[in-house]
Amino acid sequence: MFKITDTVSWVGKIDWELNKFHGEEYSTHKGSSYNSYLIRDEKTVLIDTVWAPFFKGIRRKPKKSD
Repeated sequence: MFKITDTVSWVGKIDWELNKFHGEEYSTHKGSSYNSYLIRDEKTVLIDTVWAPFFKGIRRKPKKSD
């Protein structure tokens, strides 16, 4: 978890093995990130863009110290 502000944290996943996505149209030699953000305010919200195979890794109950 990476703190952005007092109420927003990045909780995504870096996929170092990904080198092609969207077919052959786009490629990367340094992996990619799936950006997800945890917002803690009046309500807690998870904005999730993580690819399905990595979803289980971020779906945990955050600790109060996170």
